[in-house]
Amino acid sequence: MTTSTASVALSTTAAPRFPLGVLLLLSLGVFVTVTAESLPAGLMPEMAADLGVDPLRIGLLVSVWALVVIATSLPLTRATRAIDRRIVVAVSLAVFALANVATAFAPTYEFALTTRVVAAIAHGVFWAIVIVYSSSLLAGAHLGRGLALVTGGGTAATVLGLPAATALAQLTSWRVAFAAMGVGMLLLAVVALRWLPHSVVNPVPVEERAPLRHDRSIPPLLVFGVAGLLLGLAQFMSFVYIRPYLSDAAGIPGEWASALLFVFGATGLAGVAVAGMLADRFPRGALTAAFLLYVVAFAALAAAPGSLAVVIAALALWGAATGAVFPLIQTALMRAASDRLRDLASAAIIVLVNVGIAAGSWIGGQLTDAFGPTANMAVAAGAMLLAALASVVGARLASRRPQRDLARARGDEHAG
Repeated sequence: MTTSTASVALSTTAAPRFPLGVLLLLSLGVFVTVTAESLPAGLMPEMAADLGVDPLRIGLLVSVWALVVIATSLPLTRATRAIDRRIVVAVSLAVFALANVATAFAPTYEFALTTRVVAAIAHGVFWAIVIVYSSSLLAGAHLGRGLALVTGGGTAATVLGLPAATALAQLTSWRVAFAAMGVGMLLLAVVALRWLPHSVVNPVPVEERAPLRHDRSIPPLLVFGVAGLLLGLAQFMSFVYIRPYLSDAAGIPGEWASALLFVFGATGLAGVAVAGMLADRFPRGALTAAFLLYVVAFAALAAAPGSLAVVIAALALWGAATGAVFPLIQTALMRAASDRLRDLASAAIIVLVNVGIAAGSWIGGQLTDAFGPTANMAVAAGAMLLAALASVVGARLASRRPQRDLARARGDEHAG
């Protein structure tokens, strides 16, 4: 089976049936990679004690991960674009698996850092390709629902994966948790290689390519990219410092924190489900609505930290927005992008979100030190309002592309 990468919104070559089994497999890949990505944060005390380093150095394993993804996603996406996407997915999962097993046997902190760099490279490639690959398997009418299912694996990782891995580490050791994740991913890579359909992209001859300046998908992609950067900035400016907010600003006892964060995660899963229903019916307004949910949630947390009811309701809205926004922004990108830019657009949004994550984590620390964690919520609300405006502009720019431009903008790839 060879899949097409013709324009998603106008696809006539994608199979009309909904490829549930394949999408569930890809969603499971997202689940395990996101769980492994955040694992050091959940195992910080155990890893620090075993490796003989300060806990803050374990935190660097997460920061370095984001920097590696930023540096490698785009070039590796370009380098692998002519390879069967099924193979790219399977190999990236296999490399990811071996790197996690190596982390489990790390004798020193430096060795663990090296294995995390390798895993981050594989993670960047996997995330850049999985959205485009999923899109190529979906008819246009199923795009939003399909991408919600795939990206929902990331939300499930936060709600279920990380707590389960942390519990396993506490019952055994952090090394067992990493090893178990690695073995599971290796099995998943084998299944992916055998079961996923082929998806080969053949380049169009140079003489048949339209000049890049004629590609009218570039302006909306740039605007959606700005929205993605603001999303990463606001999300991590606030979420990294949620515990200080709950304890210092809201005065909520520490034993309540896990229950409140569970509310956040549970509503995130609900947000994924709602996004799947809305993305195809309201492709222009659903993303903006998700950003506005963030604005309401962050504004409420900034304005009324002393009200437990407001804090709980705001966390629920924040969780729902988080679950909904990632499939919605990916759907917007896939609908807006021409064939030649779809791979790069998927990789670029990962890079921009990670730039926002890195910047947001640092800015949030500065704001917390200077003004307290409530200030983080206020600034995050402003950033999300700008992201909502950007999503409106991006949708308008994308809607101005006449159907003939989708064919003229086709650049250097065509499915065979």
